[in-house]
Amino acid sequence: MSQRSREIIDEIEGEILAGKISPGVRLPSEEKLCERFGASRTVIREAIQQMRGKGLLRTTKGSGTYISDPSLDSLATVMEAYASLVVEAGFNELIDFRILIETECARMAATNAGESVLKELRAVLDRMEKVKGVRAKFSKADIAFHLAIAKGSGNRIYAGVLGAMERRIIEYAQTNRGDIDWYSGVIEAHREIVDAIALGLPDKAAEAMRRHLVSSKRHFLDLESLGGET
Repeated sequence: MSQRSREIIDEIEGEILAGKISPGVRLPSEEKLCERFGASRTVIREAIQQMRGKGLLRTTKGSGTYISDPSLDSLATVMEAYASLVVEAGFNELIDFRILIETECARMAATNAGESVLKELRAVLDRMEKVKGVRAKFSKADIAFHLAIAKGSGNRIYAGVLGAMERRIIEYAQTNRGDIDWYSGVIEAHREIVDAIALGLPDKAAEAMRRHLVSSKRHFLDLESLGGET
């Protein structure tokens, strides 16, 4: 990305974040933006493309480009892009972020989750028992379990953010496998979380989730140090 595009993005973003341009307002035409910034169409289009990718702008065919309305889709798009691209140390930070969010999800689910969510969680646990030791199927069920708790939290932002991270977390889960005893330990940790949610014990649910995810992270780091071998 050119320096000039970066400068244009910074200025327009600043106006959006300062409330000088309201959501839903149509952005001036490319021609007018070229005149305003003294830049070529190529530079303007690059800036618009970057802001669209960040969820700040939306383009309607035949109508124009508009300032995005606040939406969970925009947030999820940005989070998914970050999760997909982040590497090494940044990925470890992503895992820490996941631990923080999911711990709170479990806490809130203990208060907000209904019977349908509990039924879903127990069904996933049964599925995990059946596919224990089968890496791909177990990973898929594992992620379904965590997404169900996010849904049960009743907080759409938490659920949306975790859903956006799903693909990268699946890759993490695929790597983070051990022997049959390890699979059994994961299922047991999940049961402890579900039991606390079912009993309506927020602090216990949060602690069970935190302990489970911290253990999972440590296992992953150990595998990394050994070159990813299980």
